[in-house]
Amino acid sequence: AHFSQTGFSVADVARRQGVSPRYLQMLLAEAGQSFSTLVQEARLDLARRLLANPRRDATPISDVAMSVGFGDLSHFNRSFRRRFGMTPREARGEGVTSQRLRSH
Repeated sequence: AHFSQTGFSVADVARRQGVSPRYLQMLLAEAGQSFSTLVQEARLDLARRLLANPRRDATPISDVAMSVGFGDLSHFNRSFRRRFGMTPREARGEGVTSQRLRSH
């Protein structure tokens, strides 16, 4: 629930779950995941949903990036393109396209 906060850490989650950070990292490693990868994927997924929402067209991409927990716009842009194969600007038009397809 707090992954979009800047500075969100494995220690925060571990404390909330009543386990040690190392134990949480070991559980994630056994599942083939890392904490930082999971957090970044959650942030990118949320950013894509926000960008595809036509009601947010006026929101600058930098504001979306910051609101989901990215502190650096360049890093956000690179990560977004790597994950989705498109730029955040290209993703912005997806919501309109998918809404038009659903209405026909």
